[in-house]
Order: sequence, then structure tokens, then C-alpha cells
Amino acid sequence: MTTNIPSRVRLPRPRRRLGAAAASCALLCAGLVALAAPPASAAGVCATPVVTATTTTITCTAGGAGSLTVPADVTFGQVVLDGAAGGASADGVPGGKGAHVEATLAVTPGATLNVTVGRQGGRLSSYAGSSGLGGGLVAVVDSGGTPLLTAGSGGGAGGPGIATPAFPGTPGGDSAASGAAGAGDSVGGGGGGGGAGTATTGGVGGTGASAGQVPGPNAGNPGSWPNKPGGFPSPNVYFNAGYGGQGGAGHGSGGAGGGGGVGFLPGGGQTGGAGGSGGGGTSLVSGTVPGSPSSVTDGANAGDGLIVFTFPNPKADIAVDVTAQPHLGILVPYLTYTLTANNTGPDAVTSATITAALPAGVSATDPSPGCAVSPGTVTCTYGAIANGAGASKSFRVPLHLLSLGHVSVTGTRTASAPPDPNPANDSDTATCTVVSVILAVCP
Repeated sequence: MTTNIPSRVRLPRPRRRLGAAAASCALLCAGLVALAAPPASAAGVCATPVVTATTTTITCTAGGAGSLTVPADVTFGQVVLDGAAGGASADGVPGGKGAHVEATLAVTPGATLNVTVGRQGGRLSSYAGSSGLGGGLVAVVDSGGTPLLTAGSGGGAGGPGIATPAFPGTPGGDSAASGAAGAGDSVGGGGGGGGAGTATTGGVGGTGASAGQVPGPNAGNPGSWPNKPGGFPSPNVYFNAGYGGQGGAGHGSGGAGGGGGVGFLPGGGQTGGAGGSGGGGTSLVSGTVPGSPSSVTDGANAGDGLIVFTFPNPKADIAVDVTAQPHLGILVPYLTYTLTANNTGPDAVTSATITAALPAGVSATDPSPGCAVSPGTVTCTYGAIANGAGASKSFRVPLHLLSLGHVSVTGTRTASAPPDPNPANDSDTATCTVVSVILAVCP
């Protein structure tokens, strides 16, 4: 079909607009940012940890990349992610909504987790047929670069078709959903919607419309990972048909919508189909605690992305108990002192140290494994102790003919993990009264 264009109408050069749009989209599509290796602390988009008596909470808001350090003695955390919504089209048709994800993530104490928190998609240009960009990536990645959690973001809305009457823009695909085809007619066809990105691959690009003078090559590009736009949205050039929406990017980010078409009819009329909308990204839930519940609610968030790491603050109260027992006789008399670490909870003990102070001039022998003797002290280290359990270590104090009077040994908890909330029971003393090498009284 040949369309006569009035001499008073000047058309822009489509190929130049295409190159400029592609270059702009390479920087702006889907609002994505590079997953660099940030410092091992709450940094970038992650706020300073908020510590209470029972939890440590770290919130990472939209705007880029950041990192956080898992608290000591913590092996899991509750993580909530909200995927970013897609951008609206030029005529205000909304983009797709992002997912809401809740999961219990297995973590290593002191490890670094990197995050990317994208914003709600905007628009590539202010042109009347502009489409919305996909929502930015929202992801938790381990220090080795492996994605652990993502929240699928929404796809951008397809641009409206400039026609008489106009074809409205096409709503963006929600997380995990394909975009929809744009509206059109036999002259100005609508572009196809982009496919949803899966948890591992990008979605397919939407097909270009084939109507009027356009043979249909104007497809959106497929999505990709890691952290790349989900294909370029089609530029807004003066063709009748709408462009296909881009595919949703893999691992969570949404695809942009295709631009709406515009063509001029004899006599100054216009016709053009609407662009297809972008596909939504799919959430990924990996690295969770076996048997723990997790949930993904697609199409739940209409704004920027967000990540409320909540780590428990484990505590274990160690009650120190020191006991003594005499072993008398003329040949090798000695006193045995036993240091017991009792875990009164609420959590398990991962390690503990009890140091025993000896009276002046008194030495120690035959310590249990894990105990070290130095002048005036015996230091014993303990491994894991379950809540409600105890662990004991002992040593001997030799007696001799001049060993008379009181022999007092005080044991004190000098270190433990996780933190001990109750210092009142951290020490205990046992005193033996020695009359001779064949007579001693211990409590």
C-alpha cells in the first residue's frame, strides 16, 4: 500500500532515532545496576543495622547495589523482597506489578551478601507514543555471584498508538506473566507482548505488528541475565504499526513495552497501532533452609523494589559451676576441681571459655583435653553445648605436707558465643579445707 504524505509534513529519519533509542536504552532499560563487589558491611542501598534484644534488621531500599554482613552466630535469616513495578505508558496506562517474596535464607555467620534493589520503571522518552520501562532487578546474591533470591519485577506498559481515534497503551505484564499485545486495526496493527522471564533465562521478545506498510520486523529483544536489560523497547519511529514489547529479563527484572506506531494518512489523518507490553520477571527462591516455608505472591507491588532482612539475635546463658573432691593418702594426695558450663538457653552454645583462678603458690596438673595450665590459672575451652545441657572439664591440685588451710578456686566465664545475657551466674567458687594430706573437707 502506498501512502501519500502531505508536503507540509516532515518525517524524522527513523534510523537515527533507532540508534539513539537503542543507545539510551542500553543505559536506562529496566533500571538495572551492576552487581559489583561492595565492601563487607551494610553499605550502598542497605541501611545501618537496627539491633533489638531479639533481632537484627537490615533494610535495603531502591536505588542501586549494596551489601551487608551476616551477624555472628547466625545461620538463617527471614528475608522479604518486593519486586519493582513496571513503568506506565505515555497515556498513563500502568506497568505490571512486582512480586512479594518471603523466605528463610540459610546463611553463614560473618558472610557477605550483595543486593541489587531496582526502582519502578520510568519511560524511555516523552514522545506521545512512549512505552514504559520494566521494573529494575531486585536480588540477593552471595559473595561468589550466585543469585539466591529474586523478586520478579513488572513489565513496562506498551505505548499508545497515535491514531484517530487513538489506541490506548497496553498494561504491563505482572511478575511471571507475559505482556499483552497492543490494540490496532488493519492499517496500524498492534505489537505483540513480550514473554515472561523465567528464573534462569530471559523471556522472548514480542513480535512486531504486520499491518499497512510495515512488514513486521519490529520485535522487542529477548531478556537476559546477569543484570542486563530485558531487550530494547522498540523506538518511537513514524510507522503505522506498534512495536512488540520486550521480553522479561531472566532472574527477576521486567521487560519494557514496545512503542506505539504513528502513520500519516492522505489529508492529514493519523493511524498507528499500540505497542505490546513487556513481560514480567520470575522470582527465584534458592538457598533456603530445608523444610522452611517460602512464598511468592505475583502482582503484589506497584512501586519501587525493597529488601527486611531479619536475623535472630541468638543468646545462651552459661551458668558456671565449680566443684571439688579430695583424693587423700600418704603417697599422692590431691584435690580434683571440676569446671562445668551449664547452658540455660534459650539457644545453643557454640563455644565457651572458663578460666579458673588458683590461690598463690598452688599449681595444677592433669588438665582435661581443652584445658591449658599457666602460673596461677587454668583455662578450659568448650565446644557446642545444647540448650539444657552441660559440659565439664577438670584438673588436679597436688597436696604436700605443708598444704594446710583453705584452697579456693574460682571459675569465671571469660568468653562464649552466642552472647550471654546474664552475667550474674558467670562465676562460682569451690573451697576445700585441708588439715593434712590425709584429712581434707570439700563442699
